[in-house]
Amino acid sequence: MSTPKTTKKRTGGRPKGARTEPRPTVAVALSRCTACGSTRRTPYTQTRRTPYAGRTPDGQPYTAVVRRWTRCEDCGQARVDLSYEHTPEEKPSN
Repeated sequence: MSTPKTTKKRTGGRPKGARTEPRPTVAVALSRCTACGSTRRTPYTQTRRTPYAGRTPDGQPYTAVVRRWTRCEDCGQARVDLSYEHTPEEKPSN
């Protein structure tokens, strides 16, 4: 005689009836080598984050300047990638 097959109730995944919400897409410019123009780079070797508030050249606010050391994979040129981070201040709860 064969034994009846048991099935497990699946609990993972998205709930039935849940909608797929569209997510915004943000374009990000990659850093380029100043010598050859390549966007290929080695992993960052050092990162330095400096708290400093201001506005980027295109007018966006920032709260920190981040410098990351790397090298171009194509020509070996060393460079420091500079980026700006913005962390809005938390609003105090009432």
